[in-house]
Amino acid sequence: MNYYEASVRHLARARRWLSLEGRLRPTQPWVFALGPAALLAGLIAPYAGLFVIAYSYMLLVLLMYLWVRELGPRVALHRKLLAEWAQVGDDLEELWDLENRARLPLLWLELEDASTLPGYNGRRVAGLGPGARQQWRTQAHCTRRGVYTLGPLTASLGDPFGLFRYQWREQAARQIVIYPPLVRLPPLLVPQGQRGGLARADLLQLHVTPSVGGLREYAPGDPPSRIHWPTVARTDKLMIKEFDQERAGALWIVLDLAAGAYPPAPARAPAPLHADPYAFTQTSVLDTPALESRADSLLELAIVLACSLASQALAEGRAVGLLADDGRRRMVMPGRGPRQLWRILGALVDAHSSGALPLGEVLRQGQAARATETAGAALALVTPALDGAWLPGLAGWQTRRAGGALALLVADVAAQAQPLAAQLAASGVPASIFELGAPLPLLTPPKPKTSARLSPLGKVIGG
Repeated sequence: MNYYEASVRHLARARRWLSLEGRLRPTQPWVFALGPAALLAGLIAPYAGLFVIAYSYMLLVLLMYLWVRELGPRVALHRKLLAEWAQVGDDLEELWDLENRARLPLLWLELEDASTLPGYNGRRVAGLGPGARQQWRTQAHCTRRGVYTLGPLTASLGDPFGLFRYQWREQAARQIVIYPPLVRLPPLLVPQGQRGGLARADLLQLHVTPSVGGLREYAPGDPPSRIHWPTVARTDKLMIKEFDQERAGALWIVLDLAAGAYPPAPARAPAPLHADPYAFTQTSVLDTPALESRADSLLELAIVLACSLASQALAEGRAVGLLADDGRRRMVMPGRGPRQLWRILGALVDAHSSGALPLGEVLRQGQAARATETAGAALALVTPALDGAWLPGLAGWQTRRAGGALALLVADVAAQAQPLAAQLAASGVPASIFELGAPLPLLTPPKPKTSARLSPLGKVIGG
């Protein structure tokens, strides 16, 4: 029994050595029977040509095995992602580096990439000479927000006759986050909250805040960093900035993610391209192949509006929070600064219109949650629900927190939201209608790409 177990272990070890830990395999195992069959036929029938065929075929099989065994482990492939995150509208680039360290040419290398990023294709067939190296880039235009993976990668190569194949798989997969884009919103009547208002003289201090309340003449002991140089250049007097400590109240952005708020609408002809190539339009971003229905387009527009409003309010120095529910509560407590914007973007990067709670119920639950502990917080609603069923919830929020409200109505056609906007205006709530397809310029448009080529005389010519 011990002898049998030892034999099994030796056979398994020999199999792993011959197959290079399972990476080297024959493509068609039955072809190995052709050589012994020809040799057997030569022994039965006295024909010398059969021996030549049998020996030549078996020698060819051996040479092809040695070819793949020499080449496979000496081919190195590396991939490098040039950015860990991107926004919708950006171009994602990945750098590939292929090196052949063997003394034999790499006739073909087939790459199969299992990346989940829409529109990204890492599949490729490459060839390389002995001791050579090759680099290339793959690009993808980011058309849909979300969290995706790049990889795993499967690479395979073979011999000239296709008898053997060497294949390996890189299990490591990298995560890429595609954030929603930020657009420049039209002028909005954003409520200031209970703490809003003009600067008061008794609150003007030298403590730095985002709001400059006024100027005064320089006094001994004032820090030079507070000097307002444009006024100095205009008046020839040293003037010091004083900062307003009475900022606007916090702003809560409530995004409607209820499934019933995004019904599929009948398809219509796509809107023409806007003159601005970087405009956030229906045809350039919202009507991409990655969007499966009209409801998806409405959802993307609503998320873009919520994120852009948060960016605008944070840039003004306000504290901004987020409240949404798509099956799980997505709450970001009010905060300031660039990090708060990334928290909000991260909370909505994988949001879906799958919530069971309508907007009115989300507002009612928000009144009892920690979301309403901020005194005098203003409210901004982003919703495509044009039936007005959430108005009682809005009234309850305003009753408890008289900080003002704003409604951003998302509609497939602007006329559909006009009755609700008039009803909100009558109750003192300003409303802005955003029609699907209306151009909204990107807040940070991508830089135009430039190409360059080398002239025969060695001069770089820009394209």
